[in-house]
Amino acid sequence: MRLPTNTLDLRGQRVDEGLEQVDAFIDRAIMQHIEVVFVLHGHGTGAMKQAVRRHLKQSPHVTRSAPANADQGGDAYTIALIR
Repeated sequence: MRLPTNTLDLRGQRVDEGLEQVDAFIDRAIMQHIEVVFVLHGHGTGAMKQAVRRHLKQSPHVTRSAPANADQGGDAYTIALIR
């Protein structure tokens, strides 16, 4: 379930800034024992979406990531399962 506490909004950010925020957000999620996080990157040019999805796949703290289901925000969001 997507909540404000497990959702990071990156809309309007530059890719490098956004990826730093993703790492900090994952660190907080680990400390707070949050198992599922949502990253809102929007659609835009697709640069942030592609960078976030690539970054999450390489993260040692993420077991799986995927686009959100339609009822969870769809392709504007990426869901990540935290180790």
